[in-house]
Amino acid sequence: MFNIIIFLIGAGIMFYMAWRSWSRRRKLMTRGEKVEAAVAGTVQSRDGEAYLLEFTTAGGTHRLHYPKSAKGRELAQGAVVTLYYNPDDPAEMYVEGDKSVLGAEVLYVVLGIVLLVLMAGIVR
Repeated sequence: MFNIIIFLIGAGIMFYMAWRSWSRRRKLMTRGEKVEAAVAGTVQSRDGEAYLLEFTTAGGTHRLHYPKSAKGRELAQGAVVTLYYNPDDPAEMYVEGDKSVLGAEVLYVVLGIVLLVLMAGIVR
């Protein structure tokens, strides 16, 4: 019985993580500011290598660090990307088409399903 509870909790956590990521991304895309940002280069941030994205709004010029994915597409310096960000917290952002974010959401769902299947195997 204890194993079943552990698998259910694990699956619940995975589904929650997928929902939370999807929800935050959708919120940024529907309520956040949409801008065209230029890739000014790469920088070393506290979380590893990141792209330096620059864009201008009525409030001035902004420079944000966007984490560089280890296996995602490379963004060339000078490339223009569509960026959604929260004006109240610019660190909360999403680059349109970022496959690493979408991949993480799919991975969470797959892991949740695997945990449920494993749990079903234990119940039998």
